Amino acid sequence: MYPKMLFYLFIQILLCDAKLRFVQIWFRHGERLPTHFLKFPEEDPNDLEFLNIGYPGELTNNGILQEFQLGEKLKKIYGSHFGQVYRPTEFHVFTGKDNRTSTSAQAFFAGFMPPTKNQTWNPALNWMPIAQETDPSIDWVSTGVFDDCVDTIKNSVEYLDVMINVTNADPELLELIKNNTGRDFNAVLEYNHAIDSLKSRALLNDKRLPVPCWARGFESRIFNISYVIHNSVVGVQNTTVGSYHVELVMSFFENYFLRNTTKGIFVSGHDTNILNLWKAFQLDGHPEDIPHYGSHMAIELHEIEGRFFVKFFLSMGYETQQAELIPVNCFGKTCTWEQLKNITMNWRKPREDWWFECKGIGKMSSQESTVTGTMFVILAILLLATIILGFTSFSYKRQLNNMRDPERARLLQ
Repeated sequence: MYPKMLFYLFIQILLCDAKLRFVQIWFRHGERLPTHFLKFPEEDPNDLEFLNIGYPGELTNNGILQEFQLGEKLKKIYGSHFGQVYRPTEFHVFTGKDNRTSTSAQAFFAGFMPPTKNQTWNPALNWMPIAQETDPSIDWVSTGVFDDCVDTIKNSVEYLDVMINVTNADPELLELIKNNTGRDFNAVLEYNHAIDSLKSRALLNDKRLPVPCWARGFESRIFNISYVIHNSVVGVQNTTVGSYHVELVMSFFENYFLRNTTKGIFVSGHDTNILNLWKAFQLDGHPEDIPHYGSHMAIELHEIEGRFFVKFFLSMGYETQQAELIPVNCFGKTCTWEQLKNITMNWRKPREDWWFECKGIGKMSSQESTVTGTMFVILAILLLATIILGFTSFSYKRQLNNMRDPERARLLQ
């Protein structure tokens, strides 16, 4: 026991002088409009005043401001690490294909990295474009997998069981929504569409898109069932989406060790990206809530005297302070890079494996790949031999025809 305590104290002393080398910042988009159930049956379908707030699934003006303020907040924390001058080679930005993730990234960097005097291209605009790359797999989280992955995933037993659990969690709320929508929700995806609309309206708190009269007073239960849905779905996805997120985090760090030229990675995604990281790395202090608009998780790599340590920090909203989280399998309150590698060694799903699984394509084993490759080589050889024989036969046939032609026969035999 005492050796472990001494080691823990030694690590804590070292971390006081640690140097931040690399950081990954995964952040959620800002406030948005719902994507489904923009009108419930009792509402006027011709009243489109809500479009002045924003468009379905897109950020509101308030959502853009939230991301801008998040950028300003993180600039105070990481500004000295990244510096004041934007250099594209020093960090990379990934977004999903959902518009709200790329829009959030643009608003975030307006606050995080405004142009310096030499980078100012318009004196009236304190903003400059920051390069970003679209990665559709960032959206393949929670119920988002149903948009891109095959129906066999959506209709699997595990997801059907989630709907049973959600029903049992609050049957009265489910019955209320059924009665007022005229829908019979048998799958978690469709039920989540209705819950998401009600939750988004409650968070908007705007009379142009209000919570329906019949749902008022149920807001806290709506928020709770939203958490139950996503927490349950993410739990089912722990060995797929969760393992893929582990692969992303670890590969980002490994790329840093290979090149040692970048300072960080930014991923503009969703609340369930953060929830997946939380569960996949088995971080402590899991609250029964979904990360709010503008939340983020920062995963830092520190170095002291040639040793590397990884630290996890979570902020549940754009105005919330960071709190440190510890992987439960790491010793004490620290996690060395070697420990994290050992913990995740058998818990990583490469991008191509998850893509094959999402699209319902069976990934071949190495033995199957070898056999298939050999067959392709043999087929290519046979095809080439057939072509050569065809040309040879044609040549001999032409010579034979020439010999049979009296006009071409020799005069002297």
